[in-house]
Amino acid sequence: MNQLTEPSAGLDQRHAYIEAANFKPPAGGAPLPRPRIPWLVASLTTFFLLVFWAMWFVVTARSVGLVASPDSASITVEEWPAPRVGKHWLMREGARRVVVEAPGYQSFNGEIEVTDAQIQSHEITLERLPGSLNVQLSPAVEAVLWLDGKNFTALPGLATGIAAGDHLIEIRADRYLTYQAEIAVEGKGIVQHLELTLDPAWADVTIDSVPGPADVRVDGEVVGRTPVVVEVLAGPRVLELDHPGYKRWQQTLKIASGVAVDIGEIVLAKADGRLALTSQPTRANVTINGEFRGQTPLAIELEAGRKHRLEVRKEGYLSQRRDLSLESAKATTLEMLLKPELATIQFITTPSDAELLIDGKSRGNATQTLSLPTHEHELTVRRAGYATYQTQVTPRKGVKKRFRIRLKKADQSTSGKVRPAPTAIPKGYLKTFAGQEMKLFSGGKATLGTGRNAPYRRANENQRDVVLSRPFYLSLKEVTNAEYRQFLATHHSGEFSKHSLDNPAQAVVSITWGNAALYCDWLSRSDGLSAFYQIKHGEVLGINPDSNGYRLPTEAEWEWAGRWPPAGKPSQFPWGDTFPPRGRSGNYADVTAASIMDEALATYNDGFAVAAPVGSFAPNLKGLYDMEGNVAEWVHDFYVAAPTSSAAPDPLGPQTGQVHVVKGASWTASSATKLRYSFRDSSAQGRHDLGFRLARYAQ
Repeated sequence: MNQLTEPSAGLDQRHAYIEAANFKPPAGGAPLPRPRIPWLVASLTTFFLLVFWAMWFVVTARSVGLVASPDSASITVEEWPAPRVGKHWLMREGARRVVVEAPGYQSFNGEIEVTDAQIQSHEITLERLPGSLNVQLSPAVEAVLWLDGKNFTALPGLATGIAAGDHLIEIRADRYLTYQAEIAVEGKGIVQHLELTLDPAWADVTIDSVPGPADVRVDGEVVGRTPVVVEVLAGPRVLELDHPGYKRWQQTLKIASGVAVDIGEIVLAKADGRLALTSQPTRANVTINGEFRGQTPLAIELEAGRKHRLEVRKEGYLSQRRDLSLESAKATTLEMLLKPELATIQFITTPSDAELLIDGKSRGNATQTLSLPTHEHELTVRRAGYATYQTQVTPRKGVKKRFRIRLKKADQSTSGKVRPAPTAIPKGYLKTFAGQEMKLFSGGKATLGTGRNAPYRRANENQRDVVLSRPFYLSLKEVTNAEYRQFLATHHSGEFSKHSLDNPAQAVVSITWGNAALYCDWLSRSDGLSAFYQIKHGEVLGINPDSNGYRLPTEAEWEWAGRWPPAGKPSQFPWGDTFPPRGRSGNYADVTAASIMDEALATYNDGFAVAAPVGSFAPNLKGLYDMEGNVAEWVHDFYVAAPTSSAAPDPLGPQTGQVHVVKGASWTASSATKLRYSFRDSSAQGRHDLGFRLARYAQ
C-alpha cells in the first residue's frame, strides 16, 4: 500500500527550479530580472589571461645584459615591458631604445638590436666630454699652441674644447725653442693646468770694432752698434760690420742656443777706391796687376793706399800703361786715349781706277799704299760694271802686306748681275753686319758625351763619336742685347733679384729658340746670304742645310769647340779636370751671387752677381769666350734624352721634336755636374740665363 510521505527538501528545491524555469509571467505583467554572473568569475578570467600573457612574454623574451662604461653610468630602457633582473633586462626581439648617462660624458640615447639569442650582452661606452688646458708660460710671452701638428690657439689663455685622450702639443714662440711633449687630456670638462719654462733660441754675441762705432747686422738687419752684446738666433747667421770709409766685415757664424760667443775686437780695413775707366776707342781689354778685369767702359773697386799697375790694350792700338793709387771710399775717373798701331798695306787693283773703301769709308783710288791700324778692317773694292770685291784684312806691325785684286766684269757672273766676289778670310775671321766677330774652324773628329763610369755623369750624356767635315764659323762671343736690338729694338732681357740683365754689353736672354732663329735669318739677309731657316709667319718650318747663312751651332759643333783643344786631351771643365774652379775661369754662381742664389760656390769669386758683359773672361784654347758660364746657349738640335751616334758627318740632330738642346753652364750654376762641357739640358721657353751665339757654314 502506497504511503504518502513528505517530499524531501531536495525534491522540493528541484521542483522549484523547474517551476521557475517553466514559469511564464502573466500577460501584461512586468518582466522579472535575469540572474548576473558572479564577479569572481570575471576576476578569475582576467587573472588567467594575465598569467597566460606573462607566461607567453617570459617564453618569447630574451635576457639582455647591458654593460656601460663608466661603471657609474645610469641605464634606462625606454621600453615596456622590460623587467630588470640584476644587470639583465627581459626584452623581446627588435630595436629597443636605451638611455645611458654619466656626469662628464656624452649621453647615449639610441637603439640596440635585440637578437633571437636567449642570452645576450650589449656594451655601451660613453665618450668623455672635451677638456681644457690652462697653460702658464715663463717668461710670459705670446705663443701659439699646436695640437697634433695643427695650429690650435694663441697663448696665453685657456685652451678649450680639447678632445679627451693623448695628444702631442707644441708651444711655439718667437726667439724661443719649441716646447714639445705628449700629454693626456682628462676631458670631462676638467681644466688641467700646465706650467712651462721656454728655453731661449738665441745666444749672446759680444763684438767690438776698430774704428767704432760700426753698424752690426745679422742676416742683413741692423741690430746695434759696436761695442755691443746682441741676441742672435741659433743656426748659421751672417754677421756684418759697416763703418763709413771702411770695407764691410762679414763672417758666417754657427750659433748654438744658450752658448755665448765673444768675437772680440774686429779691425776694419779701409774701403776700396772706385775707378771709373773709359777709353778711346771703347771695348779695350783692361788688366790690373797682371789680372784681366774686363773691357772699357769699366767700373771697378781697388784696394786703397797701394800702387796698382794698369794696362789697357786693344787690337790695332798701342798699349797704355799707368801706375795709380786710389783713395779710400772715393771715386776716380780715368780716360785712356789709345794711339793707333799702324802697319803698311799696298793695294794693286785692276782696273786701276776702281774705288777703295776701308770700313765703309772711301779712301780714293784703289791702287795705293795705306798705313792702317793693326786691327781687322773691312775692305771693299768697287767700280761700275764690275762685281764688287769684299774681304777682311788685318795689318800686322812690321809686316808689309801686298794685295793684288782683279775685279770681274758683271757679265762674267753666272746670273748676269753684279754680286760680291767670294769672301776671302785672312787669318780665318769675318765680321757680321751686326758687328759680331766669327772665327773659321775646319772641324775634325771628336767624342761627345761621357763614359758610363765618369764622375758627375748624367743619364742623357750618351758617349758618341762625330765627324765635322764642313768648315764652319762660330762667333767669338755670345750675342749681346745691343746686337739683338738692331733686329728687335723693343726687346728687354729684364732683371733678376733687382740686378739688370738688360745692359747693352750683356748677353741677350729671355728669348725663345725661335727668336734666335729669326735673328739668324735677319742677319743672313743683311749680309746678302741665303737663309738657313725656312720661316713663315714667325714659325720655323724647316732648314736649308746647304745654306751658308747664319744659324745656331749644332750640339756637335758646340761641344767640339768648347771641350776639345787644338791638341791634347779634352778636359771636363774649362779650368781642368778637378772641382771646384780655380782662378777666374768664367762667370758662375759665386760668393758675389750667394745672397740671391740658393746654392753658390763658397770659395770662388768672379765679381759678377748675374750675367757679365760678354768676353769679360779669358777665351778658351780655341779663342772662344764664355763657352761655360755667363749664359747657357741654345743650339740647333732638337733634344732627345738618349742621342745616338750618326753615321753621317756634320750631324744636325733629330728632324723633329718638342724642345731644343741647351749647352753650357750659366751664371746660375755652381755644381760640378752642370759646369762640365758634356752637360746637356733642354728647354721649350726662354730663360733669364739662356742666350745664344752664331754659327754658319763656310761653304
